[in-house]
Amino acid sequence: MARVDASKRMTPDTLGAGVYDPRTFQQFRPEEGTVVPVYKDNDVSVVVWNLAPGQENSPHSHPASAHVLWVLEGEGQCLKGDARAVPVKAGECAIVPRGVVHGMRNTGRDNLSYVAVTSVGAGGYVREVPSLTGRGEAS
Repeated sequence: MARVDASKRMTPDTLGAGVYDPRTFQQFRPEEGTVVPVYKDNDVSVVVWNLAPGQENSPHSHPASAHVLWVLEGEGQCLKGDARAVPVKAGECAIVPRGVVHGMRNTGRDNLSYVAVTSVGAGGYVREVPSLTGRGEAS
């Protein structure tokens, strides 16, 4: 699992002008990926995932939430659905409907960073990790 640094997370009360450069939320660690929460309210969550070469955001799903994953820098593979690995690079985005298993792996030689914009579904944000039994397990 990735390290979470929520020290910069904004809310509707702290958003200010609401215009930010997502690169200011990049933080890389050699031992594990880093996720930096940018913003959260009742409808949407925005985070920046930061993966050094070889790191990944392991496959998981969200039963009631959809994602848009926008690659800021680097290259890697978006892991989707039936374990397909789709190449992605800076400037590209992946759209992940609710309930679809997905993840991101840095297969490049440089850092990979992407913005994840997530709808907050009924019951809040739930992350399920596929198990060997085929049923998801909440994490």
